[in-house]
Parts: sequence; C-alpha cells; structure tokens
Amino acid sequence: MIRFQLLLIVLVSARIAAQNPVIEKIEPPNWWSGMKHNKIQVMVYGKDLKSSSAEFDSDKIKVLKVNEVENSSYLFIDVEISNDAPAGDYTLTLSADGKKSSHKFPVLVRQGSEGSFRGFNPKDIIYLITPDRFVNADTTNDFAADMNDRFPADSHIGRHGGDLQGIINKLSYMKELGVTAVWITPVVENNTRVSYHGYAATDLYKVDKRFGSNELYKKFVDEAHKLGLKVIYDHVNNHIGITHPWINNLPMKDWINGTVKEHHTTPHFNVAIKDPNGDQTLTRYSQTGWFVNEMPDLNQRNPFLARYLIQNTIWWIEMTGLDGIREDTYPYPDQEYLSTWAAEIFKEYPDFNIVGEVWIGDPLILSCFQKDSPLSKIKTNLPSVTDFALRDAVEKAFAPKGSLSEIYETISRDAGYSNPNYLVTFLDNHDITRIMFITDGNLNKYKMAVTLLLTTRGIPQIYYGTEVGLKGGPDHGSIRADFPGGFPNSGHDAFTSEGRTDIENEAYNFVKKMISIRKDNPELSEGKLTHYPVMKEIYCYFRELGSEHSFVLLNNNKQKESINLSLLSHKLPEGTRLKNLFTGEEKIVTKDFSLELEPESAVIYKLSR
Repeated sequence: MIRFQLLLIVLVSARIAAQNPVIEKIEPPNWWSGMKHNKIQVMVYGKDLKSSSAEFDSDKIKVLKVNEVENSSYLFIDVEISNDAPAGDYTLTLSADGKKSSHKFPVLVRQGSEGSFRGFNPKDIIYLITPDRFVNADTTNDFAADMNDRFPADSHIGRHGGDLQGIINKLSYMKELGVTAVWITPVVENNTRVSYHGYAATDLYKVDKRFGSNELYKKFVDEAHKLGLKVIYDHVNNHIGITHPWINNLPMKDWINGTVKEHHTTPHFNVAIKDPNGDQTLTRYSQTGWFVNEMPDLNQRNPFLARYLIQNTIWWIEMTGLDGIREDTYPYPDQEYLSTWAAEIFKEYPDFNIVGEVWIGDPLILSCFQKDSPLSKIKTNLPSVTDFALRDAVEKAFAPKGSLSEIYETISRDAGYSNPNYLVTFLDNHDITRIMFITDGNLNKYKMAVTLLLTTRGIPQIYYGTEVGLKGGPDHGSIRADFPGGFPNSGHDAFTSEGRTDIENEAYNFVKKMISIRKDNPELSEGKLTHYPVMKEIYCYFRELGSEHSFVLLNNNKQKESINLSLLSHKLPEGTRLKNLFTGEEKIVTKDFSLELEPESAVIYKLSR
C-alpha cells in the first residue's frame, strides 16, 4: 500500500512537471532600443509558468533573471535590450521539461518626434478636458456589448459618448483660444460600472475602446504637437478598478493593500503625512486604505509592482511623445516609491514635468510635497503640485459675500514652496464646483477670478467650458457637464461665436483676451510677484521681469472705489505711465495720484517711465 502511494505521488508529480507553460500576454507589450532604461522586467501572464526557463531568439535581448512568484499564472523576467538592437519582432520562449511556449516581443527604434517630452512651465496655459463630456465625434463607439456600463447617456454618472476623435477635432478651437497644453483625464480601459471618468483602470496598457484606441491616442498627441500644443497624461499609481483581471488572480498576495473582502476603506489623513507631530499610523491608513470600494489600493512597496508601474509610465511617454504627467491622488501611494518613480522618469526625460494632485488647502502642508521644499525632509522629486490652497481661497473670495483677503493671506504663505511659480493654479476642475457656480452667475466676479488666475504666480489651468461660463452644479455629474455643441442633442454650439449665447461670447472673449495679455507680457507669467494687503476690498500686486512691469488691481466692491497710491510711490513714482491693457487708455502718475476702479472689476496696467 505504501509502495502504491509513493508511485502515485511520483506519477502525479511527473504529470504536474510535464504541464505545458502557456504565454497568454506580456507587459510591457514592447520596448525600444536606445533607452536609458534598457534593462526592463517583462511581466508574463499565462498558465503553468513555474519552473520555466526563458530565452529570446536573438543575442540583442538577454535574459538576466527569471523571477518565479507563488502564482504560477505569472512570471517576471529581467531582460536587457542592446542599444543597437534593430527594430523588429523578437520571440520570447519559455521552456519546461521539453515543453515550450513562445510570444512575440516587438522592439522599436525611438522616434522622438519634434516637440515631444517638453514639459510644461509658467509660460503655459493648461486646458483640462473630461473626454466623455467634451465632444462625441464617433457615435459608433458609445457603448460596447462586452463592457460593463449600464447607465443611460442622460444619467449624470453614465457615459455620454465623448471620445478622442472629438478632442482631435477641437484642437484648433483650443489653439484659437490660446491655451498651450492639453490635459485629458484618463482614457485607459475602465471595464467597470460608472466608468466614464477613467480612474478605475482595468488595463493599464490599453485605451478604452469607447474613447478610441492606442493608435488614436498617438494621433491625438501628434496632431496637438503639430499645432504647438503640449499634452499632459493623467496617470494613477494609487489604485485600479475592482474588475481589473488582477483582482481575481493576484500575482502576489501583497500586490494590493488588503483584500477584496477585508480591505476596509479608510479616512485619508493627508495632512498627517507631513505632520512632524502626527501619529504615523494615520499615514499608514491613508497610504494603504482603499480610495473607494470600487478602486483597490495598489501596494507600491512590492518591488515587482513598483517596477511595473514605472515601466508603464515610461511606456506611455515613449509610445506617444507626451510632454508631462498629472499624477492622481498623490499623497495616497507610498511616498518613497513616488520619489523613485519621478526620478526614473526624469532620468529618461530630463525636460519633462510632473504635477502631483495634492488635495490639501493649507500651504504649509501642501508645500512639503514639492521638491526641495525647505519644510520637508523627504526628497519628493516632484516639480509641481496642484494649488488647492489658492483654489480654496478663490472659492471663499469670489462667493457672493467673500473677501479678497483670502487670496492675499494664502499667497502670503508661499515661503514653504521651493518654487511657487511651478504651482498649477486653477479656478475649477473635474472634481470641484465651477467658478461660475461659485459666483452664482455673477459675470463680473467671474472676470475678476479669471484675471487673477492669468496674472498671479503659477501655471494656470482652465477647465473645459469655463471659458464660455459653463455653470454646472454641485455634484460630479453636473460639474462634468457636456460641452454645448459637442453632442448630437446639444441645444446650441458654444464652439463658435455664432452658436454661443451673448453671455457665453462675453465670457469666451474675455478669457481669450486675458490669455493674449498674459502671452504678450512675459512678466505676468515669469515675473516676480509683489502684493499688498487688501484694503477696502481692493487687492493689488505687481509682476516684474527685468524692465517689464505690470500692475494688477481687483475691486471686490459693488460700487466704484478710489485707491490712493501714496503707499506705492516707490513702485509708481511721479511720471510713471500706466497703460490699461484692456482698453489701451493711458494715465500718468502725478503728485497725490489716485485710481478709480469700477465695481466688481479687474484692471491691468503696463508700466513705463
């Protein structure tokens, strides 16, 4: 009996060992010769991959190491690609007990089209788009039978049909408006419920077919570059969608934080991450808790996942020629990983830029996430952060009974930033109420806010539709309302002056004029900011770059106000000529000179002597 049992064990073991390794997919799906990252880790998906050896059909790709993990459906292979490897399809072959499985692995030669990898800076004006709500140019891809989405198009949380082709079709509109960079929220596959927003990825290497394809995304970048527009990619290190194939078959037990059954979403104590007196348990909650139930939290402390995410980011940059990245939910992933992630990107693309979404309204804490902050001990390698502090001040200042002191006091706390000019500033975005909703439709306050955005320090971002005064509402669905004229059932077309309402044209023309003023006067984007405490609800500041000086005033009163400039005599000595950049009207500073400001208005003066 014992002898029979031993024989059975031997036979079963031999049968298991003789199973065929099967390669079903590999990621990244290709790579390039001539990259600084010429040593990569190929993630192999398949069956019975344990105990496999690996080789390529050319000495231009060397297998350095085969890394087995506990799940035999995955294998991680370290490879080195020769810098002189010619373009072509190479073959990866796995072998186990004489059984083989092969898969093509294309190697491309770097193209590096002109205008790629340029980064973004204070000279730029970013235009943010939620693709599903912008323009539906291809109605044939609105829904797919094999994709999870059961919401009708008229639902706030349903897909409305906007796509990449729609964005391509309106690039000339953006160019005419004057913006210089386009940031679109994620378009990778989201085969989940409530999938229109793009932040619940189910395939990190594939554009969702309801938006288009990888090839169409590449075309979008190319067409933008032809018009001189940069492209910013919205990337997510922190989480994926609950229906990602990984979730039902994790490569490793610690691939995600927690489990589907016991993950427990947690409060996000973002301030605690940079709090010198904080309990680090709170930091762990923020960085390992799930964002929401539908978005499993990735564990970047796993070295294989960390390498996967870094390579995935570089792959999208190289494949498409991107110019920058907006990193979603920046405080939530492991911060040491994020520092390495950014460093690896800048190693490959030194002129690149990354802005981290840090949803914190306190400048003291917010500044700690920017690289070289005097207040932070962590080397973040992050050049830009989203200026939620200023945006919170904008919401308070331009509300019906708000005060401009909110703006002054917020900017007065810039000392913690290593470079406040690299903050990405905004009045609204895809997660927060629109500026026209905040002002309750007050077009004058709207214009004041736009003037502030385009004349204060930072890299300004405009949310699609804000340029035509789109009001939206308090919830995500209405914040991400359809652009008028972008859909077959639109009542009118706000992409054209003929189709816009009078109010939409007034808003559009003002935004376009302000962008033009910013571009024509470099001190407004690059100059030193000197501002003054708010008195009688008047906020004023100078932007100065060499001999180029501008003077900006905001009057938040419902009546005309006069401002005596005696306190600014050192900035505005007698004989200084003031040219109104809106009207062209000129004034000369004299003794006891004062300026009269219209109710709820902004004015920009160019100074000359």
